[in-house]
Amino acid sequence: MALEDREVPQWKKDVVNKLVGNIASSKMVGLVNVEGVGAKQLQGIRESLRGSAKIQMARNTLMKRAIEDSSIDGIDKLENHVRGPVAFVFSEQDPFILSRFLSENKAQAPAKGGQVSPKDIIVPAMNTGVAPGPFISELAALEIPSRVKGGVIHVTEDTVAVEAGEVISNAMAQMLGRLGIEPMELQLKLIAAYTDGVVLTGDTLEVNLEEIFKQVMAGHQYAVNLSINAGYPTTDTVPMIIAKANMEAKSLALNVGFFEPELVNEFLAKATSEALAFASLVADKNPEAVPSEVLSQVKSAAAASAPSAPAEEPEEESEDEDEEDEEDEDVAGLGGLFG
Repeated sequence: MALEDREVPQWKKDVVNKLVGNIASSKMVGLVNVEGVGAKQLQGIRESLRGSAKIQMARNTLMKRAIEDSSIDGIDKLENHVRGPVAFVFSEQDPFILSRFLSENKAQAPAKGGQVSPKDIIVPAMNTGVAPGPFISELAALEIPSRVKGGVIHVTEDTVAVEAGEVISNAMAQMLGRLGIEPMELQLKLIAAYTDGVVLTGDTLEVNLEEIFKQVMAGHQYAVNLSINAGYPTTDTVPMIIAKANMEAKSLALNVGFFEPELVNEFLAKATSEALAFASLVADKNPEAVPSEVLSQVKSAAAASAPSAPAEEPEEESEDEDEEDEEDEDVAGLGGLFG
């Protein structure tokens, strides 16, 4: 006997039609994992997404039906990711930007017994607002210092109740809940997204934008260096290529002695440097052969070029006066070169 076709409730048709409309009008259609996310936390995340994305929950069967009824090329692959507790997210944003936004905007949630604490859970010094009674004994059992003050229980000092990596006990979870402390963080993870005819998966969407930016900047610098060194002009590198050519032309003119009026300062600086270098060589042989004012310039230049060089011990004066007289005669005419 053939089974009679079951009538689909109107509310299901309405949900599917609404989902189909959102899919058709959105640049990006994604799926987020909502496992363990309570209504309060989900509402907070929705508020943070206001204006940039919209989350819509429905039964998985209705979500799959909406994807099937959509006449958008390539979106059918999104159906493979409708598994477990998921919800649609509709947005005009780039999925990479939305994935990062979700990862940076976590919702606070109360602790549950058996959970592992991702960080140190601190109970701050506070007025609990609880009247004296069994609760003060519960705090003491959990090693939370407290005392009665003004007719209510006060936590007397900041206390690390649970260290990172430790399992939260049922008693601790209940105590944190009574104190209004929500130490856990919930995050909606974008597990898949359809945009521009392609379905991207969660592992593809989790990228380090800062690292990519650094790589792009490095690539740009390499391209600029290649353009300059290869002499391949572009709009951006023409000024740098001209500056490099100008610098190399000046260096060539100085090295070959091709004088240009605009290089007079460079030629004078080079001549001065060479003269001081020559005077330094002469002074090594006989300091008295170099005028004192030139010798002071030599010493100043040497000190400026090697400021951290260890001080040398003064050379012992020669005991042979006759040899000094002979050296004086050999370089007697050099003094005229320096004034």
